[in-house]
Amino acid sequence: MSKIVMSEIEAADPVREHEDPTRRELVRRLSVQAQRASSGAKRAPWWKRRRTIIPVGIAGALALTGAAVFVPLKLAINDTPVSLDMEIPITYTTDTGVDVSCRYGLYFGDPLARTPADEKLAEFVKSHDWSGIGQRIYREAMSNPFIPGPDDDIQNDSQEVRDGFSFYRAMDLIWEEIPAEMRQDGQSGGGTSDCTGVLR
Repeated sequence: MSKIVMSEIEAADPVREHEDPTRRELVRRLSVQAQRASSGAKRAPWWKRRRTIIPVGIAGALALTGAAVFVPLKLAINDTPVSLDMEIPITYTTDTGVDVSCRYGLYFGDPLARTPADEKLAEFVKSHDWSGIGQRIYREAMSNPFIPGPDDDIQNDSQEVRDGFSFYRAMDLIWEEIPAEMRQDGQSGGGTSDCTGVLR
């Protein structure tokens, strides 16, 4: 890979600068949630679990630069890199007139033991009409903002950090689009995104 491309990829990392404590805190919280989610404890069915969004390669959401360096979404399931079943475009306009465009990628099942039910879910997300989902996620995030509780240890609390948490919670609307009859106990799924949760 050329030095120019590597330089552009490094420049796209929103948490490489120490001067941005709010983004660093958001990535830290997401990393802690991902570590907890990967523990051996019994977990709720996959469609009821919160999804921790950690792109592979750079911890956190990657910003796309004006230099036209396209950073593909990547995901690993049980340490196995997978090809995403679907990249859902998330587009919305904030109340302040900011146009936002990002992506959410999905993969169903274990890549080493994929089932017919996993393939059926993959076909569903590929053929489903996702238009308007971004604006719905934005509205849900604005209507139900994240408010830290007494057990939430946020070292650099800010509106930007809270907006990010609000947005990631609202992304559950994507999983709720899957019909109930297609959901099965023990089924697994994963997601990754380059959305940063801009709400204002």
